[in-house]
Amino acid sequence: MPVAIASRGPTRPPVTVNRQLGALLTAEALSMLGSRITFVAVPWLVLTTQDSALLAGLAGLAEMLPYVLAGLIGGPIVDRVGPRPTAVAADTASVLAVAGIPLVAYWEGVSLSALLLLIAVAGALRGFGDAAKRALLPRTIAAADLSTERGTAMYDGVCRASTLVGLPLAGVLIAAFGPAAVLLFDALSFAVSAIIIGLLVRVGCADAAARAESERQGYADALRDGFRWVRSDRLILGIMSMLFATNMFDQAFATVFVPVWVRAGPHGPAALGVIGTAFGLGAVAGNILYTVVAPRLPRRMTFGLCFFLGGPAQLLALALTDRVWTVLVTAAIAGALMSTVNPILMAEVYRRIPIHLQGRVISVLIAVSWAGIPFGGVVGGWATDRFGLQTAALIAAVGYLAVTVSPFLFPAWRELDARPRSEAKPAMVAA
Repeated sequence: MPVAIASRGPTRPPVTVNRQLGALLTAEALSMLGSRITFVAVPWLVLTTQDSALLAGLAGLAEMLPYVLAGLIGGPIVDRVGPRPTAVAADTASVLAVAGIPLVAYWEGVSLSALLLLIAVAGALRGFGDAAKRALLPRTIAAADLSTERGTAMYDGVCRASTLVGLPLAGVLIAAFGPAAVLLFDALSFAVSAIIIGLLVRVGCADAAARAESERQGYADALRDGFRWVRSDRLILGIMSMLFATNMFDQAFATVFVPVWVRAGPHGPAALGVIGTAFGLGAVAGNILYTVVAPRLPRRMTFGLCFFLGGPAQLLALALTDRVWTVLVTAAIAGALMSTVNPILMAEVYRRIPIHLQGRVISVLIAVSWAGIPFGGVVGGWATDRFGLQTAALIAAVGYLAVTVSPFLFPAWRELDARPRSEAKPAMVAA
């Protein structure tokens, strides 16, 4: 909770305060790197031990559904307990859950349901931990005396770099050591993350407003407050609706359109990973540039143009060409453009939501936004079977364009350009 305004003079913030943001980003990088590796290792572990592609897909569902639900229902807990204690507790418990997955998988006589249950527990704990770290981020940004855009851009860069490194690294590690050892690496990453946050991050305990509110209302009322706040803010509703649709189109692209395009062409399976790598490289490069220039750019115009141009670009490339280099260049450009989207949205969300409500409101926002993901593969597969890849990709691209034009049409999006006077120097945050 803001308690004092930092000086407007040229004095630099204490090094120990800056280290808190660095510690959080380091912990998040390690945790995300392990999670990206697990994203590949868990289905492969189930596939090799159970010899069933269907069960491998079911394992992915068993992890992601509890992840989304835990992030949603964990919001009031994050606000009541505080994001820092919640993050440390969730990462500590994740060590045991993730390390137990390979032990259960290779233990003779253990049922498949027990394995899926442990995978679900690991996914739920990761959902709690990620929700807590998202609520902890604005506190460490303020403590580091950084602009919100620059801090969220740094965080988004860590996420994209972890994905870029983690997915191909997973394949190498699985081939070299097997999926069980890889999951133990993920468990170790959670342990290191918990230690770093617990020892080096001092902000993020429950503030006075959250403690006072928790004494007046129960858990259900606190969760409803998150939904009420979302419904009352037109910009947040617009962000949530847009992300629901674009996540659905992105999922169709990644899980249906790209594999069908690769199978129909002469490129070979290697193109599956190369396209994602090209997008990731462009996103990391764009993120570095945006981190430097973010405070000087108009938010709504930057967000609108980059989303409008970068979002449907890869869909159009798949629909209009079979040349792999054209698709790779398009993917890299799209990654660079899309690297601006998350920092702008995260910065605006953190600015608008009162700090004692951030856990539950952000959880609602993310849960609804991600709800489009499960539908993307189903709708994309149906459209491809019914109309063919080119037509299906064009339909998705047109839908993407129709959704991402909204920042230029609806007045609520103009609030992206509103800069509070206090933003010149962020408020210092009490522990």
